[in-house]
Amino acid sequence: MPSRATKRSMLAFLLVMIVAIACMLVLSNQVPSVAAAPANSRDSKRFVVDEAFDEDEEEDDDWDFMADDAILGLSEQDNNDIKTDTDESKETCVDSLPIDLVDDDYCDCQDGSDEPNTSACSHVLLHSETPPFGPEFNCKADDKMVSLAFVHDGVCDCCDGSDERDGLCANTCATEWERRLQTLQERLNVVQRGLKRRTEYLAGSVDKVQKLKEDFERLAEAYQSGQRAFEDLQRQAQHNPELRGQLEQSYNVLRRVQYITYIQSRVVDPSTFSDAAWKPAFVELVGECYTYTVNEKELKGGTPNVIPRKYDMVLCPFQNVSQTEPLYPEWTKAERQTKVGDKVADEKEEEVEVPRPIGLGIWNEWQESVNFARVQSYNHGEPCANGQERHTRVELLCGEQNRVVSVEEREMCQYEVRFETPAACGQAEQDVLQDEISRVKTFFKTKDVGEFAGHEEL
Repeated sequence: MPSRATKRSMLAFLLVMIVAIACMLVLSNQVPSVAAAPANSRDSKRFVVDEAFDEDEEEDDDWDFMADDAILGLSEQDNNDIKTDTDESKETCVDSLPIDLVDDDYCDCQDGSDEPNTSACSHVLLHSETPPFGPEFNCKADDKMVSLAFVHDGVCDCCDGSDERDGLCANTCATEWERRLQTLQERLNVVQRGLKRRTEYLAGSVDKVQKLKEDFERLAEAYQSGQRAFEDLQRQAQHNPELRGQLEQSYNVLRRVQYITYIQSRVVDPSTFSDAAWKPAFVELVGECYTYTVNEKELKGGTPNVIPRKYDMVLCPFQNVSQTEPLYPEWTKAERQTKVGDKVADEKEEEVEVPRPIGLGIWNEWQESVNFARVQSYNHGEPCANGQERHTRVELLCGEQNRVVSVEEREMCQYEVRFETPAACGQAEQDVLQDEISRVKTFFKTKDVGEFAGHEEL
């Protein structure tokens, strides 16, 4: 029978764990335990949260040293300088040709300079570096630019058909402008409604950030107390084998608390919500998880299976990203039935379990914004078959609701998530949309759609 001291130690550890678990529920509601220790783990090593933080920061710092971008940027600059010098000293081919060979629908020059208004040199222009598809043609009806490679190619790229011969194209400018106005107005409505909800998010953001800090302090204190109680229990278990089962359970709980403490230390870091005016609204997403179901073809662009597998991709903002496959048993049976046929019915079916969640990354940091989208990175996901850690990049776009709109695996173990939220709505996008709507309306009124008589509808 355990001694009184042993009972007190076990009771103290139990009380500390109850406090810690309560904090976990407050801080990480619905967060999947993708990084919890395996149930059969017997390692009794002491884990120190502060050391774990330092190790991670040192690892990140190593990658920052002499980054590839700096080297590549220097190389690109050198190359640009060389190209500039070469271009200045190079004579254009068309300068040496008779005038009757220019725009004669035959490509005489290797640089395509003799056919600026035909598609004869399109094979050359498509590989030109300036602009993206070589020299450009300005559509007459609006400010749209079309590569000369696409002029007189039989495809109507300009709404007024000015890139093709007279009579080939219908004039669709009025329809296109109206469609563009409608698209812009619809997007503006979404942004304006999102901005209203973002204002609501901001109203309580200061208190929520403060509460996160207070909860983290309690969680960190509970973790340290639990660690000390665990070490006490560990010492006693060396002399009392009956306590070893309890020790293993306590170890697994402590690992879970350590994982949550580690993530929450990043959440309460000033760089997450406090060092920029646009960040506090995102605190509304803490403690929430959003699921997006995607099949194998959509996720990876293809599948070796007859029946594509379906995955539930779960994004818990500022916590982690994970992948589950709840329909795996059903998929296994259907795939086998497809390949083997009726023979499978005569065989004894083996019970197939639902695979455990796979971690695709834990909250790391904000990255540089792209246009109006805010960007996050989630790193240190579970390793793939090749040993590479999974990593997820999340783009947060302005939207009326909080929802995942797409998930892709662009490269092996590299995931891209697009997420809409009112927290990402900003005044800058609204201003740009309003300016563009005004510009298109003015352009639509001042342009006479029928002035291009040669391109009226057939």
